[in-house]
Amino acid sequence: MSIPEHTPGQEPQPRSGDFEIPLPETLIGPDPHAPPPGYPADLRYPPTDLPTGQSWDRPSRYGHRPRAIPAERIGEIDAFRHVAHSLAAGTDSPTVLRVLCDAAMDQGRSSGAMVAEVTPEGGRFVACSGIVAGLCGTAFPLEGSVTARVVAQRRAIAVETMSESSPFLESLLGARGVGPTLVVPLIAHEAFLGVLIVTRRVDTPVFDEIDEARLSTVADLASLGLWKARLLEEARAADAAKTSFLATLSHELRTPMAALEGYGELLEDEILGPLVPEQREVLLNLRAVGRHLGSLIEEILTFASLEADRVIPRLGPVRVDEVVDSLHPFLSPLAREKGIALRFDIQPDLPALHTDEDRVRQILLNLSVNAIKFTEQGDVCIRVSQSPDATSDAPEIRFDVQDTGIGIAERDLARLFKAFSQLDDGPTRRHSGTGLGLYISSRLADLLGGRISVASTPGAGSTFTLLLPVGY
Repeated sequence: MSIPEHTPGQEPQPRSGDFEIPLPETLIGPDPHAPPPGYPADLRYPPTDLPTGQSWDRPSRYGHRPRAIPAERIGEIDAFRHVAHSLAAGTDSPTVLRVLCDAAMDQGRSSGAMVAEVTPEGGRFVACSGIVAGLCGTAFPLEGSVTARVVAQRRAIAVETMSESSPFLESLLGARGVGPTLVVPLIAHEAFLGVLIVTRRVDTPVFDEIDEARLSTVADLASLGLWKARLLEEARAADAAKTSFLATLSHELRTPMAALEGYGELLEDEILGPLVPEQREVLLNLRAVGRHLGSLIEEILTFASLEADRVIPRLGPVRVDEVVDSLHPFLSPLAREKGIALRFDIQPDLPALHTDEDRVRQILLNLSVNAIKFTEQGDVCIRVSQSPDATSDAPEIRFDVQDTGIGIAERDLARLFKAFSQLDDGPTRRHSGTGLGLYISSRLADLLGGRISVASTPGAGSTFTLLLPVGY
């Protein structure tokens, strides 16, 4: 059989008696003039004219432009966005519930809104707005109520009058002129958090499907906000319980520590009899360990008090030179043990401070002990001078604690003043401590109207600066 010749670029025409074999669409492709898959059936293709007030968005992956969004829908989306932002901003349940009631009344064009929590014993209104505002805190039975049906079916239910609910709610809400009502469940992460009840006055339109869809969206947004708020409240409660425990424990430990300190002084003064050199050396070590343990207890107690906002400064006239002199008995033994020099440089004729002397001493001790701890050779210098405030020209006293220690890398400066943060926090760390000293010092400085800053060079040492207003 011969193959008919044809001109290149032209397909041979079928002859009489020939037949055609239809090719599958996957080979020849879809009709290029037909609408692409998913194109709206009620729109002309290709699109030409646009309705007034509408605009096309950018082309979709199908090659055509999607259906335009009517202007009223854009306004509705903006309203939901505002509701979502308001709910997300709430960090406690009362705020979220208040925003929910206001949003429900707005989106449902209603005269009242309530949120009820539900337990096996019954329901209770925990937030109310509009014509039902006075019912907050009221308990009600679930039997026969619309709320009971919503809990069982986990879906929104609308009723025309309160006669379709329980007699108790009909009497309670009917007296306030409540007519059509929509009850929507509040569910987040499969947990049933309560119900949203939106009401209109008697002789007003019932809630339709659009109202139900709109309010269900508001309820879903609010459920997530309420879930987040409750998690935050639980975290705050746990934190408060921890703080209270630390404060109680620290107070309980203070009494036996005071007794140990007293017995140590009796032995050291040889009131109970003379000590041989070996006994005196052991006693001195015991007292040093006791003082260290006492400082740890004091740190924990101060931290707990700060977290509970129980630290109230006791203000009074304070002589700067006397505060600095009181540091000698605490710091000199530590510096001597490390084999480093401890120097004091105090500007003469400094004005007195109006502040809390004990808290100033505590801050300076924390900064100075840290400086000695991280200095292996060289010295630690405590320098005190008067420094004017660059912004208000108010006189300030400047305390500089300068060391020649290991220094601090710039990347670590940001976490210096965070609670329980330690730069040397590995399993083989060389320096002990709770990581609370700098955090406590910074908080106390804020309470006294001052501030702490740090300048450091790795390998060359650090300078911590405390600035306190004179206060007169």
